[in-house]
Amino acid sequence: MSHGGVTCIDLVRHGEVATPGLFCAPPDEPLSEKGWQQLSDTTVDVAGLGYQQILSSPSRRCAAFAEHLATENDLELDLIAGLQEMDFGHWVGQSTKEIWQQDEVLLQTLWQRPLDFIAPGGETMTDFATRVQQAWQEIGQRFAGQKVLVLTHGGVIRVLLGQALGVPYENILRFELAYGSAVRFKRYADGGVNVYGLGIKRLVVD
Repeated sequence: MSHGGVTCIDLVRHGEVATPGLFCAPPDEPLSEKGWQQLSDTTVDVAGLGYQQILSSPSRRCAAFAEHLATENDLELDLIAGLQEMDFGHWVGQSTKEIWQQDEVLLQTLWQRPLDFIAPGGETMTDFATRVQQAWQEIGQRFAGQKVLVLTHGGVIRVLLGQALGVPYENILRFELAYGSAVRFKRYADGGVNVYGLGIKRLVVD
């Protein structure tokens, strides 16, 4: 189904994970029952929205629900490595409280000067943003004119919001994205992007 050269991409943040209080969950962390329900509520009307493709981060907290949606709606599913959350290295799997106790100064750097931040053994903010933007470009090219549903992470969505809205990196982390919430982007043939919704709790037709 053509959308007149416009690509509609709905990005959904994964739901709450099973282990409470984690700063960043490991790739194999499952959703909690509540997290699964959060995504179910957001995507309750998906069958009637005309998606042609589902994409997902390979992380279990995204991919398991994406696979469920793809099966239920007879859609293809692709796992895109570039849509994974920022790699926080040794901080992955630790609680925010533990990290604060270990390295308060470095954690504050993340919020105050993100371009200067790198977690121990992790990915720089610049490398993360570049990876996400490359994946975004590839998605726009592969699925031009289609309607696509993407299961991904808060950090990924914030990078794309910052890029689309021209928001400096130091302000990207101010975007609050609840578990299971969505953002709708429309990408045009010239590469321009408009944001049509932020923090959507239930995906519906425009």
